[in-house]
Amino acid sequence: MTVQELIELLAAYPPELRVVVNGYEDGFDDVAQERISITRIELDRGEHWWEGRHASPRSEAGTGAQVVDALVLRRESK
Repeated sequence: MTVQELIELLAAYPPELRVVVNGYEDGFDDVAQERISITRIELDRGEHWWEGRHASPRSEAGTGAQVVDALVLRRESK
């Protein structure tokens, strides 16, 4: 998803609607505005079901690895 796609998707919802992300194991957390950042990620690197689909780039990432910048929305920490 791109920022433009996200903007278009969010435009369909009421502007006062709360935005949350999934919690660490269960439930939901608020998005931590101060923890939104642009981060380099390697696409389709997750190998196990408990990992995210994408991951931080490996230093030994081969020429076939696709590394991109991504806007990361992190949850609030407790």
